[in-house]
Amino acid sequence: MRSSATIRQPVILRGIGPFSQRPVRLRLSPAPPGTGILLNGVAVCPENACVCRHTTGIRMAQSSTVKVVGMVEHLLATCQGMGVTDLVCETDDGELPLGDGSGQIYIAAIRRAGIVKRGNGLVPISLPRPVLVTMGHRFIAAVPAARLRISCLVRFPGIGPQFFSFISSPARFLQELALARTALPIGRKAVRGQRLAHLARRFRLRFRLKRIGGLVLPARERFENELCRHKLLDLLGDLALLGRPLQAELFAFQPGHRLNHAFVRLLSKRRCDDH
Repeated sequence: MRSSATIRQPVILRGIGPFSQRPVRLRLSPAPPGTGILLNGVAVCPENACVCRHTTGIRMAQSSTVKVVGMVEHLLATCQGMGVTDLVCETDDGELPLGDGSGQIYIAAIRRAGIVKRGNGLVPISLPRPVLVTMGHRFIAAVPAARLRISCLVRFPGIGPQFFSFISSPARFLQELALARTALPIGRKAVRGQRLAHLARRFRLRFRLKRIGGLVLPARERFENELCRHKLLDLLGDLALLGRPLQAELFAFQPGHRLNHAFVRLLSKRRCDDH
C-alpha cells in the first residue's frame, strides 16, 4: 500500500500558456481521500486523456466551453513525483501555465500549499508478465519489478543520443527530473522573423533560447541530458493517468505522448480485464 496525500490549502498559479502565449490561471484545492485528480470536475484518467498539440490533454464535459485542457503532463508529473494523489484543479483556459518548461512552477505551488499525507493508501499496479508497446521503431517495454524504474534513450537531430535512468522517489524526482525543461512547442515557421530574445520575454523566461533544427530550447542546459530527463518527466506525468502507482521497470526508446498513452491504455485495459 502507498499512502495517499492532498495539499493543505488552496493555491493559485498564474503563468503564460504555451499555445496562446497569453496569461492563464490555475487553482489547486485539497480533495478528500479517493478523489484522485480532477480537472474542472473531470477525472484525470486514460479514458479522458488525449494528445493535444504534442502535449497531454484532458477532454472536458460536453457542457464546458473549453473542450480540451492541454499540457497537463508537467502538473501530473509533479503530483506523481511528490506523492500528491488527490487534488481538485480548476481553470478557465484551454491550457495550463508553461512556467519555465519544467515542473518548477507546480513544485513551488505545492510547497506553498503544503502536503497532507493520509493513512489510507493506494494499491500499486503490478505486472503479472512483461508488456511491450511499439509505434514504428519507438517502443516502451515493461517488466515486473518491486518499484518503478524508468530507463530512457532518445535522439534528436543536431543533438545526438541521450540516456537517463530514474528510480522513482520524491527526493530523486526533485533532484533529477523536476527541473528538466522542455523544448518550446513552437515550429520553425513561428520562430522565423522574430528574435529568440523576444520569444523568451513573451513566455517570461529568465534564460536565453537557442534553436537547433526545429527545436527551440534553453541556450544553457541544466543537465547534460536535459531533453532526455524531460522526456522521462513527460512519461511520469502520463503514467499518473493510471491513478495508482506502478510497480515495474520500464525501458523507453524515443517515447512521446501518443506512445505513452497507448502504453497507459493497455495497462488500464489489462487491469480491468483482470478484474
